[in-house]
Amino acid sequence: MKSFLFIGFAILSLFKLADAACGGAYAQCGGNGFQGSNCCVSGYTCVKQNDWYSQCKPGSSSNAASNNNNNNNNNNNNNNNNNNNNNSSYPKGSGLQFYTKCKNSKHWAMTYDDGPTEFADAILDLLKQKNIKATFFVLGQMYMNSNSAEWKRIVKRMSDEGHIVGTHTYSHKDLTTLSYQQIVDDMNKITNAVYTAIGKKPAFMRPPYGSGNGNQNVKNALQAAGYTAAINWNVDPMDYSNGGNINYAKQVINQAKGQPIITLNHLKYGGATKDGILALARAEIDTMIANGYTPVTMEQCLGLKAYQ
Repeated sequence: MKSFLFIGFAILSLFKLADAACGGAYAQCGGNGFQGSNCCVSGYTCVKQNDWYSQCKPGSSSNAASNNNNNNNNNNNNNNNNNNNNNSSYPKGSGLQFYTKCKNSKHWAMTYDDGPTEFADAILDLLKQKNIKATFFVLGQMYMNSNSAEWKRIVKRMSDEGHIVGTHTYSHKDLTTLSYQQIVDDMNKITNAVYTAIGKKPAFMRPPYGSGNGNQNVKNALQAAGYTAAINWNVDPMDYSNGGNINYAKQVINQAKGQPIITLNHLKYGGATKDGILALARAEIDTMIANGYTPVTMEQCLGLKAYQ
């Protein structure tokens, strides 16, 4: 009888040790170059996000050992469930907060402002080729109007291909110069435009010029419009002022090495060409990967649900 009890205790201990060695909630559990454990604790399943990153997400798993056995099958699910952000497993943000970087020091979120533009499809093609999911903060009017079929087509493509669609206001006005009601009205207008295109209302936005942090009027208005995150950046290649200088972009990226990173890019700027925008994007992606970063969506970057 004692031998049976000992064997049972030993088996239970092995399961507990396996569980302890596995990734916790939303931890990384796989990807090219990943050196850690390829399993998740009980109640979580390792799900492939892209070639560089798999993550422990809530899912049926009786224990870590069975989770590990199923990991390869889960990693082969080509991100279908994760592209439907209405079913996001991330928690909804509480109130509105400003952010400038990801939570994990190995994470990098690539972002684009001021779209859609005539260069959007080329960037989307490149991101698909590189298997990178970006975040696009779209405007209601600048280079395209949200009432146009082309605006809606591009925004829908962004969402359909697994990118996060956030907003950059409707009119690109500095929010600190507007009243509470003006901000709410502007944000509701762009939110509804995105909803018409993709059937989801963004919870992430980027304030024009990065302004508004510490301004209670801006915070209250954005929160009233349903937003939980105002997202700025901590690496700026300054494409809008230097014409997309690749050497400068590499320099500022390398200076931030070791920090979690959100990069600021634009889908159009003065003197921009398709070739120039693509060359800068390729250089940014290649440099970030060479520096050991994992490209993540803004949901993964912040650990928050991207849509209301």
